[in-house]
Amino acid sequence: MKKRPAGIDEKHLWQEYRAGNILALGNIMQSLYPDLFHWGMRLYGEREFVKDCIQEVFLNLWKLHGTIGEVENVKGYLLMVLKIHMLRELSDKNQMLQACIDDDYTFAVEFSADSQMIEEEHEIYQFRTLEKVLNSLPQRQKELIYLRFYQNLSFEQIASVMNLGRQSAYNLFQKSLNSLRKNWPVVVLLSLLFGV
Repeated sequence: MKKRPAGIDEKHLWQEYRAGNILALGNIMQSLYPDLFHWGMRLYGEREFVKDCIQEVFLNLWKLHGTIGEVENVKGYLLMVLKIHMLRELSDKNQMLQACIDDDYTFAVEFSADSQMIEEEHEIYQFRTLEKVLNSLPQRQKELIYLRFYQNLSFEQIASVMNLGRQSAYNLFQKSLNSLRKNWPVVVLLSLLFGV
């Protein structure tokens, strides 16, 4: 995955974008595109569809630059907007039933087994086992784990993206960890998730 340019202050860029600076919006897109693309692919695994949705989100943002408000966390806000946009597009194309919009969409967790990062077969086995255990969780729990550990969002940001209350997000997180503990040795799980 492409690294984010160093020193990008998304909140400052958001202010500039709201003031009409299209380059600021371009910098936000360049900075967050890898995260948005990865998130979109987890929600719906068709590359061109995800790319089109990201582009449409940013085109719509530009149209709204004079009226859009402040956001506390640009990344969290854009993840939420992309999810809503994708679900609407899928619904419009009759590729998803209305029930899917209510939480029953497919969300898969995958870890890339880049040979430069994971050199030993044992580590590959651990990541594949973790992937299998994570994918055995209900959809909302997988989504929360992904947002917490892959996107590094706070519980407030997760609650906003998933349209939950903060306490509900925290409770769902605890439920997810309890499910993982039942299927995975705790020490191995914590070392993989937290790098301890």
